[in-house]
Amino acid sequence: MRFNLIGLIAAATLAALATGCANRTGNMTIAEFCASADHTDYDICKQHRDTENVRTSLGDRISDVFSRTERAQATADQALARNMTCTTHTIRNRTTGSCPEQGYTLTSCVQTRYTNRAGGLAILRQINDSECRFNSRVLEMQVRCCHVGDDTADTTSAEQPPPQQAPAAPTS
Repeated sequence: MRFNLIGLIAAATLAALATGCANRTGNMTIAEFCASADHTDYDICKQHRDTENVRTSLGDRISDVFSRTERAQATADQALARNMTCTTHTIRNRTTGSCPEQGYTLTSCVQTRYTNRAGGLAILRQINDSECRFNSRVLEMQVRCCHVGDDTADTTSAEQPPPQQAPAAPTS
């Protein structure tokens, strides 16, 4: 009976303490409570400051991302307004890829087909405005080429063989 009474008193004391801790700020918000100079060292106020710093930092980063996105969109819009033309070419069994058209700039180079028997994935070693180079021959790569301005560039592909001439008819 004595242990039941001690347990009951301990439970009542803990309940009273928990109630007091739960309502530490009264009817004030955490921001109002922490605005007082007397409360700056409280753990809840330290946590509130940290949370506000993260919120402000995150807001700044989100704003920065949106401004960069707007600049990228403006650049893309300018490129489209200047009549940008892009083509993709498939090149097979080569170590290097380039734009077959005159006046086009290479913008990307990707290995699109490989087999383990043929050596697997190759490593892209070099890429610039005119060509890309892999460490070994690839089964297939796709090269993306772009041109700004009027589309007056030669569109014949370097992969196509030259046209065959018809044999001359025999003369008698």
